[in-house]
Amino acid sequence: MRTSAIAGIVAALIVILGIIQIVRPVGRPTIAVSVPRTARVSGPTPQLPWPNGVQAEVAVAGIGHSRQHGPAGPRPIGSMAKMMTAYLVLKAHPLGLYANGPSLTATAQDAALYQEDANTSQSVYPVKAGERLSERTLLEALLVPSGNNIATMLAQWVGGSVSRFTAAMNQAAHALGLTETHYHGPVGLNPQTDSTAADQLRLAMILMKNPVFRNIVAMPQMPVLGESRVTYNYNSLLGHDHIIGVKTGSTTDSGGCVVLARQLTLGSHTLTEYAAVVGQPATRAEPSQLTASLLDAEALVNSLGHDIQLRTAVPQGTTVATLNVPWQHAVPLTTARAIKFMAWPGLRYTLHVVVHTPATSTIAANTVVGSLTARLGSQVVTVPIKTAAPIVAPSLAYRLLRG
Repeated sequence: MRTSAIAGIVAALIVILGIIQIVRPVGRPTIAVSVPRTARVSGPTPQLPWPNGVQAEVAVAGIGHSRQHGPAGPRPIGSMAKMMTAYLVLKAHPLGLYANGPSLTATAQDAALYQEDANTSQSVYPVKAGERLSERTLLEALLVPSGNNIATMLAQWVGGSVSRFTAAMNQAAHALGLTETHYHGPVGLNPQTDSTAADQLRLAMILMKNPVFRNIVAMPQMPVLGESRVTYNYNSLLGHDHIIGVKTGSTTDSGGCVVLARQLTLGSHTLTEYAAVVGQPATRAEPSQLTASLLDAEALVNSLGHDIQLRTAVPQGTTVATLNVPWQHAVPLTTARAIKFMAWPGLRYTLHVVVHTPATSTIAANTVVGSLTARLGSQVVTVPIKTAAPIVAPSLAYRLLRG
């Protein structure tokens, strides 16, 4: 009798424990992400025509840039310094796209400076005492014929003196992250005004976001105020092969220097390519160091343009994460669509997975449970991720036998 009672109690306990096992929550699937945080666009690295022994870098706005090619460290940059001069002028006196801005009256000192610079064969823009020149005209004279005298006039106007303006140039370089750029005046003649191809390319890309600057540096020539002649841009490629800017520099110390911009249309995409070349000497094939640098930069943007296309970074159906389900095989989470970028091979992009753990113990195949976001330059693409198989309800045997 006593044995029977004990057996009954044991049986009851087994039933109770079984019921507890059955009704006890089975837990939720856990997530295991299987894609890296960063990856590179697949394909052979572009073989660009880098100039020998010369600093150079290429970039495409909104996409990315190459590593700087050639020797490291700052080099004299000549009149490319005037990009920073223009940057500070436009920052102090923002100019509407079709506005002329305030005007300056040229002094006898300004006229004398023009004559002095002209007599020493510098790049200049004619200035007469008493003549009124608008901000736009002064910026055009700074950037088209690369007037050294105009750079000095603008520095005195904006900074109060050349020395204070130069200090502001260096402060701006630091603020913009141009860590290898140093200015010793607004003109660029001083060989201690130096920088790198990478820094100058970065500054040019910042400036080209300003429509006034962008319009001016695309001008192959400009009229001389009060005269029936024009003065020409040192960038002889403007208007050819979709070249739209930006600035040259050439002195005995700097060699040929340029940041070149080219507009590229690929289907519905309009892109701006850049190439910077610093320190190009004259060559046997091209005795003009400036022309040599222009041709080098043109070759770089043309070559890079052939490698840019809409490329698949993450194919449709790629497994990016897994739902580990205790009562069945793991469920892959795959991309519902492909992720594509305008890019060239080798560019790095970032990946970020977001998965929402299912609130129920069952879920159908092809159910969207999260997203994958990829970023390359300013391009951001987000696609859904979905279950590649269903999550079925846990079996009775699993519920009873689980730990």
